[in-house]
Amino acid sequence: MSASDGHGAGGPPADAPRPGEAVLALDAGEARIGLAIGTVGSGFAFGRGTIAGGDDRRTLEALRPLVREERVTRLVVGLPLRTDGADSAQTVRARRLAQRLAELGLPVELMDERYTSQAARRAQRSSDLPRGKRREKGRIDEASAVLILETWLARQAAAAAAAAAAAAQEPGR
Repeated sequence: MSASDGHGAGGPPADAPRPGEAVLALDAGEARIGLAIGTVGSGFAFGRGTIAGGDDRRTLEALRPLVREERVTRLVVGLPLRTDGADSAQTVRARRLAQRLAELGLPVELMDERYTSQAARRAQRSSDLPRGKRREKGRIDEASAVLILETWLARQAAAAAAAAAAAAQEPGR
């Protein structure tokens, strides 16, 4: 289900993220799932609203058109670990959803999402949005998905830079 973190002697794994690849992130809650889309090689993610949560089959059906329209080739699911890194009931649900999302035929990765909801709430409070808009249900879920994806994209960029630096250090290059 998850892309390998290691790079063997043959280079990056076949399902390693590639520049320009469209990635969809999900912040899976019980009531709603926040969505965000971004591109590998870019540090930016953009909210795509929310869909109803709670039913994995319904979630898959709601995502199919978005995956097709946005030409998504990879999914990132926020993993709500406890502050000590342990699993919670929500963590178990997120892992189950990630397994079901693999039915879409795309690589699915889990991304630690600790503190994204709090960061999203702080960002919403300090935004220029009118108070009524800031309180709309789903806005925090969408903002959390954006933060999850931007963190994932930043990690991909850092890994690519480290790999390039290591390759430049290899003898014979």
